[in-house]
Amino acid sequence: MKTRVARIHEYGDPEVIRIETDVLPAPGPGEVVLKQTAAAIHFADSYMREGRYFLKPPLPTVLGLEAVGTIAAVGDGVEGFAEGDRAAYMFSVGAYADARIIPADQLYAPPAGLDDRTIAAAFVRTMTAQYLLRRLYRVQAGETILVHSAAGGMGSLLTQWATHLGATVIGTVSSPDKFLTAEENGCAHVIDYTKEDFADAVLDITGGAGVPVVYDAVGADAYAGNLRALAPRGWFVNYGHASGPPPIDALELNQKSLIFTKASMKDYTAVPAERDAMMAEVVAAISDGTVKANITGSYELADIAEAHAALDSRMTTGALVVVFKN
Repeated sequence: MKTRVARIHEYGDPEVIRIETDVLPAPGPGEVVLKQTAAAIHFADSYMREGRYFLKPPLPTVLGLEAVGTIAAVGDGVEGFAEGDRAAYMFSVGAYADARIIPADQLYAPPAGLDDRTIAAAFVRTMTAQYLLRRLYRVQAGETILVHSAAGGMGSLLTQWATHLGATVIGTVSSPDKFLTAEENGCAHVIDYTKEDFADAVLDITGGAGVPVVYDAVGADAYAGNLRALAPRGWFVNYGHASGPPPIDALELNQKSLIFTKASMKDYTAVPAERDAMMAEVVAAISDGTVKANITGSYELADIAEAHAALDSRMTTGALVVVFKN
């Protein structure tokens, strides 16, 4: 079977992405061939392309971490999946491909009530929102919290869910044209952090008290402001670093007894029972409208460099996906 892939041979700007054709062998023991229908486009993919993601697979490598599709062939010893089954995976390098070979033990059966684009755009992101809001720091009704990039794919989900929980969300955005999206997501206050000191604004909104938690995908550029905006004993939760990793200084954290964490979903899904409970809560949140997929861009594989350029510009809102024309 032939498959087109989006591969990099070197790190760099979106122009380093090449669309190439591979020939897939038959799946080996424990493996399947997954003919893919949709894949997520994450900031993590951009970081990997630039060589600044924590995971650095050997080059050349096919980008992408998450996709959904239909099983086209099954290797020996595979249990729980058969040819023709719908399947998806959460964290496996190589998602930007029409079809790929993947170990069956990395797959899960996606909820029947969610279509493939929604699975790719929102399911894993909402899993991330679940552990950030419900397990890492448990947001409570009546709290005022800070969410950066509140109009983006991940920030939108955090804002929607936190608002549903009864929290007051202060959201930051990178341009005025994102204000409406952030407000529609549920932000009670929206700050353009490129034009306004967001920490000053947060302290003004909270009467000088600061917030108990900040959810940060900006990284280095927001670091000092985050420390100022947090209340004593506050949680600095970093889940992305668009401007580079935050330059953590233990003595700075010590000044207000702050807690810094950069968590990874793999450690919250390692126990099957916990993963299943997370998935059930996420399906419910998507199904009942607590969070919305908000897919704002669908790209063909041939246009993946264009998608990355849009992502890097930080002018996008909502979620971006790759749709495969199989």
